[in-house]
Amino acid sequence: MARMSIYVTDELKERMDSRPNDNWSGIAQRAFELQLNSTLKGDSDMTAVIERLRASKAKVEEQQRPEWTRYGRDWATDDAEYDQLVRVGKIDLDLVDEDDLLAELGHAMSDDPDADISEKTSLACVMMTGEEDRMPTPQQIAWYIEGAQEVWEEVRDQI
Repeated sequence: MARMSIYVTDELKERMDSRPNDNWSGIAQRAFELQLNSTLKGDSDMTAVIERLRASKAKVEEQQRPEWTRYGRDWATDDAEYDQLVRVGKIDLDLVDEDDLLAELGHAMSDDPDADISEKTSLACVMMTGEEDRMPTPQQIAWYIEGAQEVWEEVRDQI
């Protein structure tokens, strides 16, 4: 077993000396282990985590994007009113913060300009998922909007 010296304050040493039955070497070893285990993983470990999460993200996009884009297309072709589709068509996904997408979509879908933001976001949730309390992810909302915007781009010059 390796040996090492550590420095402690005089006051701490006095308190330690008042407890002669404690195994200070064992206590220090456990403290060192706790510290080493509580710190973030090293760069090489994080690289593996990042790669795994990137692969997971790509898989989610591959599986869910076509589905959510189709939902947006279905809404646009089957249920959307002209003015709703115009408003959804104006949403710039590059400029809207992802945390604001649901509110932006709710505003575009709402026919009531006096409705508060919670009513508008509830409406958007219901239109997208069929449930008021089922909250889609920002990425799913963006794909939904993309689908509706595809329909708008196909028909806008013909209306």
